[in-house]
Amino acid sequence: MTVLFVGASHATAPLPLIERLAFGGGDTVETLARITPGDVRPTLPLRELVLLSTCHRVELYAVSDEDATRPSAALDAMAGVLASRNHGVEAFDAHVRRLVGSEATRHLFRVAAGLESMVLGESEVLGQVASALTLALRIGAAGPVLTPLFEAAVKTGRRARAETAIGSAAASVSSIAAELAEELSEELRGRRVLFLGGGKIALLAAKALRARGFWEMTIGAPMDADASALADEFGATAIQSDAIPMAIAESDLVFTCAGAPVPVDAVTVRRAMRGRMARPLAFIDLSAGDVLDAEVAELAGVRVVCPSELRERIDIAMAGRRREAPLVEAIVEQELRALQSRGEATSLSGVVAALRARAEEIRQRELSRALASLPDADGAVRTQMEWLSVSLVNKLLDEPTRRLRAEATQSMGNPYADVTRELFGLGVERADRPNA
Repeated sequence: MTVLFVGASHATAPLPLIERLAFGGGDTVETLARITPGDVRPTLPLRELVLLSTCHRVELYAVSDEDATRPSAALDAMAGVLASRNHGVEAFDAHVRRLVGSEATRHLFRVAAGLESMVLGESEVLGQVASALTLALRIGAAGPVLTPLFEAAVKTGRRARAETAIGSAAASVSSIAAELAEELSEELRGRRVLFLGGGKIALLAAKALRARGFWEMTIGAPMDADASALADEFGATAIQSDAIPMAIAESDLVFTCAGAPVPVDAVTVRRAMRGRMARPLAFIDLSAGDVLDAEVAELAGVRVVCPSELRERIDIAMAGRRREAPLVEAIVEQELRALQSRGEATSLSGVVAALRARAEEIRQRELSRALASLPDADGAVRTQMEWLSVSLVNKLLDEPTRRLRAEATQSMGNPYADVTRELFGLGVERADRPNA
């Protein structure tokens, strides 16, 4: 069966559009249920469906319930699922990719391996690919084609990270910031951190920071979903704007993020430094300079990590990851060939079984017809004719089936399955396998 893909990502669409297209948990379940039998008749012309929705991509992988040689209706239906979420805000088709067969399969493997991520080699996407399959299996939307396909993609992603260094160095703003915070902690004398501003980057930085050890967290930001998640998940203490100067004075490290309720100027920080008994204070500026006054970096006892320093460290890490990319590309191609070989072996084995079944059907029909024309034949004659028909079929099929089975063990692609079906008119469907 042919794998179909429709999706948009940071590489094809602006992030505001990706955010509009994104699926929450309930939306994903509802969409997957549109292809499964239930109280409502399936409303999408798809046999299988897995939906992958992350911060930077929204992708549908599917198998059509129609003839694999005519995938256009299924692709249109998949695109329609995404278009319905755009609400006509902007041109849509120009930002959506449609892939069929081996191109769709290769894209999934590259996604799982981190080659298609905004941050090359990032690790979160591998878990997201695995979770997408788990949910589709629970709903009953993934079947004999997409299940092994996604399992092979996850294996590819694990190999990429185990056998290469593509994900070894921190390379995102949040992870670099957490790495710097851990380095600074040795001279800060404490592990109290204040987040000024929220958003995704603050939440990701908090996660990366907590993964490196315990930090006592405080947040001063409008309580949107991300800020609430930070407070709930990490036990961060939420404060009002008027409490921010005191919170700065009591903290060891301050993250300034977009959306901070008040700017941080040199006067505020100078006041905060009084009474700290020369205890150093560090700022990591994630706001591109919109929140933190440049003069703060000139104050005694204050260390400021500016956006340009973060960018420099990211560039160094990314250069190392790019050097690893060809090794990951090779792993992707190896796993694609392995998946194709498994599919061909399954297909050829099915052809052998179908060929034998067809021959047996013909043998029994023709034997019955011959015996019907010999009503006086005794048991010995009937047994001899039975033996003769079996022997003829076995001898005729011995060489073809032996060669087909031999081909099923080879790693290289071959056309024997389709040719045999065509020559012998085998009325069987192609084996359920990804078209890779």
